[in-house]
Amino acid sequence: MHGRRIFRRCAITSLAALALLAPGRVLAQQAGRVTVTGTVVQAEDRRPLAGAQVQLRGTNQGALTGPDGRFSFEAAAPVGNYTLAVSFLGRRTATRPITLPSSGTVTVETIALEQSAVELSEVVVTAPGVAQERRAMGNQVSSVGAAELNRAPAAIGVGEALQGKVPGAVITQSTGQPGGGMTIRLRGSNSILGSAEPLIVVDGTIIDDNTDGLIGLNANLSGANRSGSSISSRLADISPDEIENIDILKGASAAALYGSRAKNGVVLITTKRGHQGRPQFTFGTDVTVGSTPKKYDLVTIPIAGWGDVSYGTPTNGPIELGGPVTRYDLQDMVWRTAVGNNTHASLSGASGGTSYFLSGSYVTDQGIVRSSDYRKTQVRAKVSQQLGSLLNVTANGSFVQSLAHYVPEGEQTFGVLSSVIFTPTSWNPNYDPSTGRYPYNPLLGPNPLEILKDWEAPDQVTRFIGNFEANFQPTAKLRLHYLFGLDDYRDEAKLYMPPFSTSASFTGSISNPVLLARQFNHDLTAAYDARFSPSFGLTSTLGFRYTSSRNNTLRLGANDLVPGLDIVNGATQVASQGITEIRTVGAFLQEQANLADRFYITAGANLEASSAFGADQRWQLFPRVNASYVLSDAPAWKESAIGSVLSTLRLRGAYGETGGQPPGAYQRFNNYVGTSFSGRPGLVASSVQGNPDLKPERQREFEGGFDVGLFQDRANLQFTYYNQDTKDLVLSVPAAPSSGFTSQFQNIGEVTNHGVEIALNTINIARPGFEWSTRLGFAASRNKVKKLVTSNDTILFGYLNYVIEGQPLGVFYGGQYARNPDGTIAYDTFTVNGQTNRYPYLLKSEGRNGTQVNKILGDPNPDWTANLSNTFRFGRNVQLNVLLDGRFGNDVANFSRRIQEIFGVSKRVEAEIKGDTTFRAFTLAPGSRSLIYEEFIEDGSFVKLREVALSVRLPESLTRRIGSSQAELRVAGRNLYTWTKYSGLDPEVNLFGASPVAQGVDFANTPLPRQFVFGLNFTY
Repeated sequence: MHGRRIFRRCAITSLAALALLAPGRVLAQQAGRVTVTGTVVQAEDRRPLAGAQVQLRGTNQGALTGPDGRFSFEAAAPVGNYTLAVSFLGRRTATRPITLPSSGTVTVETIALEQSAVELSEVVVTAPGVAQERRAMGNQVSSVGAAELNRAPAAIGVGEALQGKVPGAVITQSTGQPGGGMTIRLRGSNSILGSAEPLIVVDGTIIDDNTDGLIGLNANLSGANRSGSSISSRLADISPDEIENIDILKGASAAALYGSRAKNGVVLITTKRGHQGRPQFTFGTDVTVGSTPKKYDLVTIPIAGWGDVSYGTPTNGPIELGGPVTRYDLQDMVWRTAVGNNTHASLSGASGGTSYFLSGSYVTDQGIVRSSDYRKTQVRAKVSQQLGSLLNVTANGSFVQSLAHYVPEGEQTFGVLSSVIFTPTSWNPNYDPSTGRYPYNPLLGPNPLEILKDWEAPDQVTRFIGNFEANFQPTAKLRLHYLFGLDDYRDEAKLYMPPFSTSASFTGSISNPVLLARQFNHDLTAAYDARFSPSFGLTSTLGFRYTSSRNNTLRLGANDLVPGLDIVNGATQVASQGITEIRTVGAFLQEQANLADRFYITAGANLEASSAFGADQRWQLFPRVNASYVLSDAPAWKESAIGSVLSTLRLRGAYGETGGQPPGAYQRFNNYVGTSFSGRPGLVASSVQGNPDLKPERQREFEGGFDVGLFQDRANLQFTYYNQDTKDLVLSVPAAPSSGFTSQFQNIGEVTNHGVEIALNTINIARPGFEWSTRLGFAASRNKVKKLVTSNDTILFGYLNYVIEGQPLGVFYGGQYARNPDGTIAYDTFTVNGQTNRYPYLLKSEGRNGTQVNKILGDPNPDWTANLSNTFRFGRNVQLNVLLDGRFGNDVANFSRRIQEIFGVSKRVEAEIKGDTTFRAFTLAPGSRSLIYEEFIEDGSFVKLREVALSVRLPESLTRRIGSSQAELRVAGRNLYTWTKYSGLDPEVNLFGASPVAQGVDFANTPLPRQFVFGLNFTY
């Protein structure tokens, strides 16, 4: 209640202040109501250009062109001279002077947009009700349009569609199972215990992007700081087909309006809407065929090795070392050719004051591992209505229902691929008619074929994302915007293990957790445009935001199940519940000065309070300032010799501060945990002491750069340097024994990131019969842990990822080879099964019996990333897109290879079996070889042929026969080939998903499939 009173009081005060900003003579001007119409076409072929942005400069008034290239909007502005700006991604902005009378209609002559690599006049919405031209922004904002997103083949969700398209963003799919988890890193990781994922905003609605698994199906959730290991991804709920464009706010200055939730950046998604013109119906369907890009290289030689003798199960008598043995390729029973389909349709249009967009889609996708699949049904409606001349309202809602069937993988002892890499190929996994069941795995218990046949691991999500917004413009200069956004979903997971499926004594187990998540945000924004002279103007923006998030997790489970029942109904039942709530309330003020439409200065601050912090630290201020100077717009520049070469030059710089929520919502309290006493439930104090002085993890960032247009804007170079310092990171600190607690969370850590981002866009050839354009992205980032609790601290995440002062987050730190003084690997004599040989050994402090000596073995963070996209147009109807996506300098911990070699499954062990190398060089760990992790850290650098898409527009003579105005055939591929030295299946996957620290670990994870797509799209 207190927060609501503050919200109402501030809202009233701010609206009054905005009214006082304008001089009386400005308010006294009378605005006319004039309809502005026109048509926009492509310069090279005069074809209508749909989706071009038309804006009356100095106001927020304008429209998008419809399918026929036409636009129409009402201009509520004083009588006088104005500039109409028309922009489109990939084309040069055109301006036209127009004069607005007091009433009537102004028709603008046809506007032809030429191809261009410069996009300074594009309007970017950085928060609900806050929009700026790119030219006025001092911070770099990356944008991806609908055309680039929608040509991404086989992309179920928006995360996959964004891969390789944003410089400075490392976007990873951690598993190849359909609907698999996605992680997004913008300018590196900057948290240790918290999340490193950016804030996701859809049409102004702040949505949940949960990365923690309800059930551990890949990494075990228990262990050293294990989080973010969900196989599924909530980004999969957002289909690329629904998106108009995406703006990515990477810097603190750009993201500061979102306060204590924006430390990791913000991804702003705008969905499609109806355009002026006749109704348009689209229909399309794609068929996808996928396969594993690679298989494990396993032992095939029909001679028994040590792994077969030690771990195999005799089928036809005992297995003797060196004797004959039958091999079984379990992979042929696990992998499959996967088939998927994406069928989607939409109806859109606008007439008068009403615009609408209605759509629906149905997606099915088989996994390349048998028994895994994904289905999604989605419907969406977006309707806008002009109410009178001052008010416009929009209602927007998306309903998604998905059902995924996953299979366990990774370090789970019941993982399907885990069985492949653990179990000797001499073991016969096939159904045994004599016993009436699949034989048990000699090492892990469950037979992977039994898991694929009878186990269940579904994940069902029902979700609604929607908002209501209203735009009210009482005067020509004052704009009011209100938005209510809601994200409400239910996620129901399950893991059913039938009785007797792991051993003859196993009585069955089921886990059935349910997550009920709801969050909403209210945003109220007021903006005032004041033009004091032709060369000076101010835009004042005041906004308020209230957010509420509530997660209710219920966990049900049972053991000793009744055979044949896969519900929570067993002899031993367990249940638990946890509820987490966080609320924030805040206000922001922003002032932008415009000098001669060339020099822009923007300053602002966000004052915000969060329920996660104590009373003394609850209110936090996040300032920001940035400047942009378009030198090339000066008349003297255009007439100079340098202006003939540098057609565009803009300098920009920005500083901003943002924050991050603590890892838990209630760490400011002394909490209690459940216990049992004499069979009765009770509570005991937690061992973690509450800290009422917790505050946000605060990030301060400076960035600077320039945009250069060359050869009449046929080439554009964007360069950005950033320096980011994140302090007050929340860490666990030992508590004094006298306090009665063992630890307390405190703001004590510090991490820095700095780097460069470069984007080069060129139009290489632009002729009527052939066009060729290129986009090149490059980013290099350096991360360092500056401060922990003490300088000697090391914090383990997962297996080998550590946080060490002075090192990048998540470096691999572990056992190493003992070495000679010259650096070569040292060998010592070991006797193994009566054979004496020399083997390398683990370095210890006092010979072989001392303490293990660890060292930094590698870094999973890439030194630099790059992507290269080429688009070719042949005539008017054929287009080819090719996207290469690469990471360089990152290491991968190949636990899959480690397990294969230790248990005698790897192809490399054949050298041992044949006697071509030292006896048991791989399958034994003399000198603790299994702990020499140095051997299993590999170069994970790669370049992927991420996308290839060929689209052919069918002849009009053919499409007219089916009543279609346009039809397109598409043949495409995704992840077709990977150039890498990495020996595993895929250097991109990660066992620990979205963990901010535990990255670069490959342990029996499903690789990203190689996929081919065939599709048809029709427009009516």
